[in-house]
Amino acid sequence: MKSENKARLILGLRGYGAMLFSIVASPLLHDVGVSFKTISLGFGVLYVILALFEIPTGVWADLFGAKKSSIIGGIIQAIGLFLFLLSKNNSLIVIASFTLYGIGSSFISGALSALLYSSTKNEDAGKFDSNKYFSIIEKTSVSSYILASASVGFLSHWLGLYSFAVAGLIYLFAVIIVSISVHEEATNDKPHKKLSEFISKAILGLKYIISNNELKILLPIRMLNQVESILGILWLPWIRKLGGSDLWFSVLATGSYLSRYAVNHYFANKHKPTSFLPRIQISLLIMGGGTLICALTSNVYLALIGVWIMAGARGVFLPATQAIQHDAFPDDIRSTGLSMMNFSVEIMIAVSYFVSATWIDGLEANIAWFISMGAFLISVLFIIFFNGNLNILRKIG
Repeated sequence: MKSENKARLILGLRGYGAMLFSIVASPLLHDVGVSFKTISLGFGVLYVILALFEIPTGVWADLFGAKKSSIIGGIIQAIGLFLFLLSKNNSLIVIASFTLYGIGSSFISGALSALLYSSTKNEDAGKFDSNKYFSIIEKTSVSSYILASASVGFLSHWLGLYSFAVAGLIYLFAVIIVSISVHEEATNDKPHKKLSEFISKAILGLKYIISNNELKILLPIRMLNQVESILGILWLPWIRKLGGSDLWFSVLATGSYLSRYAVNHYFANKHKPTSFLPRIQISLLIMGGGTLICALTSNVYLALIGVWIMAGARGVFLPATQAIQHDAFPDDIRSTGLSMMNFSVEIMIAVSYFVSATWIDGLEANIAWFISMGAFLISVLFIIFFNGNLNILRKIG
């Protein structure tokens, strides 16, 4: 099997498991007596763990192998998901489950993406096109999200908390595929690495970020783009308030991913641009328009349209950000560099979850949508201001 097809299979499986977890976590835990406050704290702990482990595990992957890191991470994630089965009316188990899931995710974050990217790039040699690669990967991920969102209503209804076990088993299956079929170039695998080697890798990754203007612009944009995701635990109650059932939430999610897939398919056939920032800027403007519709409407059908517009724009935003990040780093520090980019975002997410836990239960959904719109529009201003200044400097130079 070609490396690209292996990447699609592995990321498709993991995409289904991840989406299943992200969709069912809040409603299922709430249904068994866990408060939204505890759920927000759980997600906050998850992102604190991610932030704390992100850079060390990224450096570890570059030193000892991204394949080993991906296997370890997948196993720990699965254990965390199985632990959710014991979470009924038990806040400590919920927090422990989120903690293990976060530790596993930190080993996966950056490492698996870098492993599959490098494997495909090395196999295709001079024919490799990052625009087409990430468009294909995005379509694969979105396809798995569509399948998850379409099936999650039935799974959660039939299985309840055991839906977490389904996600755990899928992660373990992906681990098996990585372990037996993905090739990784040999690393300088000495049994003991000096602390100085870890530090030098981290410093090198930071230098690449500082020297790359697009990466510097991308950091605050990625952070602001997470605001809508943080407030996302309110969207199911919002749909119910507008007159939709839990199955409507599946319709909303499935339509979102179909929209995202269609937009991504269109851009997959385009030539790689000299810069992905204009695409990102337009997608953020469209996302802001979608959130405005959601903030103003009291009609469930218009709400669906607003969310689908926003989701379609993500079909441009996400592969463009991935292409910028992966192209910027050389193979030997790609996991480290990606982890350092993720670190700042995860710190922001963690802090936001902890802060929002104190008032999230009383926040009106339309206000949450306005907050999300503000975050998207501020991101647009970042690109206009900083990218405009960079173009002026290039002309002067």
